[in-house]
Amino acid sequence: MMKTLITAVFLAFFASVSFGQTADDVVNAYIKAIGGMEKINSIKSAKVSGKFSAGSMDINFTRLYKRPGKMKMEMQIQGMTMIQATDGTSAWMLNPFQGAREPEKMSELDAKSLNNNADLESKIVNYSEKGGKAEFIGKEDMEGTEVNKVKLTDKDGDVSYFFFDTQSGLLLKQSTKRKIGEKEVATDFIYGNYKSVDGFLFPFSVEINAPDSPMGASQKAVIETLTLNVPTEDTDYVMPEKK
Repeated sequence: MMKTLITAVFLAFFASVSFGQTADDVVNAYIKAIGGMEKINSIKSAKVSGKFSAGSMDINFTRLYKRPGKMKMEMQIQGMTMIQATDGTSAWMLNPFQGAREPEKMSELDAKSLNNNADLESKIVNYSEKGGKAEFIGKEDMEGTEVNKVKLTDKDGDVSYFFFDTQSGLLLKQSTKRKIGEKEVATDFIYGNYKSVDGFLFPFSVEINAPDSPMGASQKAVIETLTLNVPTEDTDYVMPEKK
């Protein structure tokens, strides 16, 4: 009896040590799946181009990235160009659809959202260096696919949930919530069609479910090209002086 009890306790302890999963286990599997940390660190800049669909609108866009934390997006709509950019500290935009002829600084809320999307590989990578905390929630079923769910709390206290395929390690979905005025707005990003570019795996399809978005609840971005380590300067992301 005593021998059986000791064996059971030992096996339970061994199972918890061997098979207990952490957020870092899941994030590290994702990093390995998309090419590894060495590959990610070798990417100093990138350019993404494609089409963004919202309702009946099809919008051509380009995104330019530069480490650390710089990003610039241009969207061509009806012959006009809308720009959103961050130099890693402050963010700005030029929106001719609101009658703006000169670039303007973004609101704190919009700047935060843009800065959160300035990492090509997702903000979950190196989350602790960015002041965030991650927690492994457990496994779930996502439309027939088993996923690992990780909760990320960033340095500002905002929470996002990340869902990773337990087999491939790839990120399949990200759910975020942010407060706009008195209202909490939820957005889901669903990633698919991963392709390898110079050894870096990147989703070439992103579906966006945003029920409260003025652009419509269902949106989609289809990536046409991804080019790594493109020529770009810090000045490309700085707000131009007003004329």
